[in-house]
Amino acid sequence: MSKPIYRVSSISRPLDARYGSNRAVLMLLPLILIATAGWRMSTGESLMAAGFTGLGAMFAAFLIWALGRELDPDRNPGAFIAMAAVVPLVWLGNDLSLWTLAFVLMAVRVVNRTVGNPVKLGDMAVVLILAGLAVFRDGYSEMGYVAGLALALDAFLDRKRTLNLVGAMIAVAFSMWNLIELEGDLRALLLSAVEGMPQMMLYAALGILALGVVHALLLGRINSVGDATEEPLSGLRVRGGILIAALAGLAVLTEGEAGLMAGLGLYAAIAGVVLGRFWPGKA
Repeated sequence: MSKPIYRVSSISRPLDARYGSNRAVLMLLPLILIATAGWRMSTGESLMAAGFTGLGAMFAAFLIWALGRELDPDRNPGAFIAMAAVVPLVWLGNDLSLWTLAFVLMAVRVVNRTVGNPVKLGDMAVVLILAGLAVFRDGYSEMGYVAGLALALDAFLDRKRTLNLVGAMIAVAFSMWNLIELEGDLRALLLSAVEGMPQMMLYAALGILALGVVHALLLGRINSVGDATEEPLSGLRVRGGILIAALAGLAVLTEGEAGLMAGLGLYAAIAGVVLGRFWPGKA
């Protein structure tokens, strides 16, 4: 269905309240805000601090749900399973990286084209801004490479998108800056933080990413259509989007235990869609 937003953006997907799953999300989000804020106030937080924590939980829940829908466009349950994970994560005190979640969501949409239209110049700017925030604010040094790969993969699948390659080079430059600061020491960049992680945590994270790749391989035919074009989604592009999310998960891992804890929302989305495959009912 064509909406005015689709004229200016190919990665924005407004919630259409005519669909039951979207109505459920719109009802759950304020409940998550209230429940989280109430819980934090019961632990001694001030009203303002608890309110900000509740808002963070609400935005994280929405981003995780939206990412889950991108990773499995034909099935709703996985996205809701992922969404349900955000409340205990926040209640346990995890400060989730919202900018990074938003970046991964938009990078996946660049590749899988669930809206249906090719990425626009403004969309590319949004992805680059979010990638910059993920790299320089949230501290995920390798997210620039993930953004570059997403833009380059879109260009590879649609050879007319040559401008994407300029955006890809800008995104890669974000991460190259960190490598220059470390004087080209790849081990320090990629492995130093990982080596200090508890082994069980590392193996669990890698296991979730591996299951995400298996999910992509077993995805089968995609029945969903683009929001704006109403044309069938490309199975290759949807699988490419899952690959981008899995690589973002690896980028999170390179920042060690602290980076993984802040990036658990991404892992929740991947684990949720994997579990959603076993939910009874047809896609």
